[in-house]
Amino acid sequence: MITEDDLKWWLETAAQQEWIWAKTYADTAPHSYIVEGRTPSLDHDDYVRAGRVIHTFGRPAKFYGMTSIYLTSPDGRLKWWTMDADVRDTGLINQATTERLYGVQNAPATESGIETQYDAVASSYDERHPTSDALATALRDAVASLAGEYPPAVLDVGCGTGRLLDLGIAKPDRYAGVDPSTPMLNQLVRKHLNVGAIYPMRIEDALTRPLFTPGQFEVVTIVGESSEELPAETIRALESIASRGVIVASGEEVKIFWTAVDSSTSSLFARRIATTVLCDPCSNGRPIPRSVARHNEPTTSAVLTSSPARLKRDRGRARPLGPRRSRSRA
Repeated sequence: MITEDDLKWWLETAAQQEWIWAKTYADTAPHSYIVEGRTPSLDHDDYVRAGRVIHTFGRPAKFYGMTSIYLTSPDGRLKWWTMDADVRDTGLINQATTERLYGVQNAPATESGIETQYDAVASSYDERHPTSDALATALRDAVASLAGEYPPAVLDVGCGTGRLLDLGIAKPDRYAGVDPSTPMLNQLVRKHLNVGAIYPMRIEDALTRPLFTPGQFEVVTIVGESSEELPAETIRALESIASRGVIVASGEEVKIFWTAVDSSTSSLFARRIATTVLCDPCSNGRPIPRSVARHNEPTTSAVLTSSPARLKRDRGRARPLGPRRSRSRA
């Protein structure tokens, strides 16, 4: 965990270092640095700790083609940043005055003004919470079942550090993430430079403003929390902005709520199909699908056949109930 005590440690430590002027970059990117092996008072663990502090309490800005996280000193005079992709490899820290800018400054904003339980663990979240192969497969299958001819536009609710992007399930330029944790979003934008949009806020706040229109996204995902944890009105609002479906992943269970927007009325069809994919560790890492058809009438059971978009009821012939594929371009 990274706390205010770690931030205080780094501010005191940085002031005690002999920073080296980067002669090679004197004209293109003026700055100073310290490097592991040339700072007797700092070992590798100290560099990693400093990197985590910077990534937790800093804010995104561009270093030319890279999105880096810059920590600004309390007096606003200095800033520090790292260059290693993995914070555990941190062995060099850069320092510059805050008026120094490197390239066009168009990095996404991650400042939410909200403290969350994930802030202190954001810099180590990925290594502490890896995605199982079974869950990754289930998520890929779920998104694929809702995709059309082109990669779907995805709204990732509670996106955190960008699990869907890490797995390659969503395309960065077709992706929007919503999350109130600034440090978690810092990790996301460091890893994925061309992310389409970031909304540093609670989903309830995003829906209240409102920021989204009916059917704006083809797929809405909620990974890591149960739909029961969100208010019913929030779930209904998310369904209204998903033209094809909502995917909810809680633990090792992935549910698909099929939605469709009536082009003549722009209203959500009353009928929804909930497809549940259970990731059973006894199935050699492959997800075991289970489907439930939910209507305004009493619920009827269904089983998933070879195609996740085709459901077969207990009585009657098999019939496709998934969303129609669209040839529309983003």
